[in-house]
This record gives sequence, structure tokens and C-alpha cells, in this order.
Amino acid sequence: VCPISLSLCVPHIPVPYFPTGDCGPLPNISHAEPQGDTKHQQSFSVGSTVTFSCVPGYTRRPFFSNTIQCLPNSQWSSLPDFCGRDCPRPPSVPFAAISSEDQRQNFYAVNTTVRYVCRHGFENITEQPPTSTCLDNLTWTGVPKLCEKKSCGIPANPEHGQVTINNHLLGATANVVCDRG
Repeated sequence: VCPISLSLCVPHIPVPYFPTGDCGPLPNISHAEPQGDTKHQQSFSVGSTVTFSCVPGYTRRPFFSNTIQCLPNSQWSSLPDFCGRDCPRPPSVPFAAISSEDQRQNFYAVNTTVRYVCRHGFENITEQPPTSTCLDNLTWTGVPKLCEKKSCGIPANPEHGQVTINNHLLGATANVVCDRG
């Protein structure tokens, strides 16, 4: 509507109108889609909640909410990135076990590094713990063999006999042979 003077006329540009108490359409959530048939709905009243599911190839991160709510200020509540890509459980190796803190995880996001602890009877030959990292292709890096079997030492020959061994590492056996006579 223009007043009598056309110089004050402002063109009418349509702006989406959402009545008070309406949040409008759903926001885009990274790697997630709304559950049910709400995807194309254009209007949500205050108090409405919508739950999202991760798209194929992504997994819901534990302890992260996947539900948004239309707030009294007609805005959607914020939602953390709850979908991520994760590797399966880290690889098992005979010489080391996954650290107790890393064993408690049930989601291994890309770029997560887990630490290993040398198993009983093995000792670390470096200052660094063995580690493995979840890669972008959802596989793990190889676990470096930084743990070696402990040495039992070289047994002494008994009086009037000899000890023969293949090695002196934990688990090896020694044969004792008596001298003739």
C-alpha cells in the first residue's frame, strides 16, 4: 500500500511468515534425517519435538541428544553433531591389550587413537606405548610391536651337566643333560 506520495512507496517483498509460537521448517542437521514423516513439514508449534536418525554410514554418538524442540521464542533448540563415522573395535594383538580407559569406549570416531598396554610376560622396549588410530576409511593402523617377551635370563649349567635352550624368553623350555658317569 502506498501513500499519496509515490516517493515513499516501498516494494513489497514476501518474507516467510511464521505465526508467534511457530518454529517454521526443520533445520538441517549434519548427517541426520528426521524420523517419521516430518521431513517436509513447514510448520511446528512451540513445544513440538522432532527426533533425528543418522544417515547410512554414520552412527549415533553415545550420550549425545538426537532430539530438538521448538522453544517458546519460536526458535529450534540447538543440537550437537550427534552422528559420526566410527571404526569397529580396535584390533587384538597377542603382545598387548587395549588400555582399560580405551576399552570402556563404545564409539571410536575417525582419528581416535587408542593406547595398548603390554600383556603379562611382555615388556615395552621403548618409552612409547603401542597405539592404533581409526582412519578415514574406518580401519585401524597397525599396532607396532613395541612389546617383547620378557627374558628369563640364561640358566647356569649345573655341576656335572649342561643346559640346552633355543631361547631364554618367557615360555621357552630348557633341557638339562647330565654328564656321563
